[in-house]
Order: sequence, then C-alpha cells, then structure tokens
Amino acid sequence: MLKFLGFLVVIGLAFTAGIYVGQHGPEDLLHKARQIGADVVAKTTSVERSFAVRTGIVNAKERLVQAKSDLLDKNYGKTVSGLADATEALKTAKNAADGDLRGRLETMLEKVAAAKTAAQALKPGLQTKIDDLVKDLDHLLPP
Repeated sequence: MLKFLGFLVVIGLAFTAGIYVGQHGPEDLLHKARQIGADVVAKTTSVERSFAVRTGIVNAKERLVQAKSDLLDKNYGKTVSGLADATEALKTAKNAADGDLRGRLETMLEKVAAAKTAAQALKPGLQTKIDDLVKDLDHLLPP
C-alpha cells in the first residue's frame, strides 16, 4: 500500500512539473534551479564560517581554562604553552570571521599575547587576567 501511495506521489509530482515546464518553459525552470542552488551554497558557506569561528573560540576558551588550571598547579611552562595554543585557536577563528568580530578577535589576540608575556615573566595577577579573558571569550561567542 505504501509503495502504491509513493508511486502516486511521484507520478503527481512529475505531472505537476510537466505542466509547469509547459506553461513557463524550461529556461525558467533552469533559472529557478540555479537560483536555489546559489542560495543553498551561500547558506552552507555562512554556516561553515560560523561553525569555524565558534569552534575556534571554544577551543581557545578550553585552552585558557587549562592554562588557568596549570597556573594553579604552579606548572608555569604548561601555562605558557596553553596560552600559545589559545593564541593559535584565536587566529584560526579570526581567519574565518568577518566584520566586527574579526576586530574583536584581534583585540583578544593582543590580550592573550600580553597574558603570555606576563606568564613568561611570572608576574602576579595572571589568574585574574586569564579569568577576564575567559569572560571576554564568552561574550564573543555568537548566538
């Protein structure tokens, strides 16, 4: 029974498409198909770019949280390498971003570089800097 209903649906769609092509011509149908294809490609590219930005920011946040944990464990070498990894993740996100978000990510890169310099010099107050960086990354995540 389901096969028969499916067959009827396919026949109905073919009949409807035939009537449409007969009234409007095949060029109109090809134009609409190309337009729909272009819209799908544009939306897919937008989703991929947004996903790459979001992934980069989340990875950077993860690295910062791990760097903070290493700082609390007094493992300063891993803290510096964690901040370097966060920088790389932010660069990846910045390359995929566009517009205003790209500028904000550039600012975050400068802040992370300053925190990395402070970690290499073993300056006090690094934990609060990392906390502020994590909060700033939370605000950067697109909705």
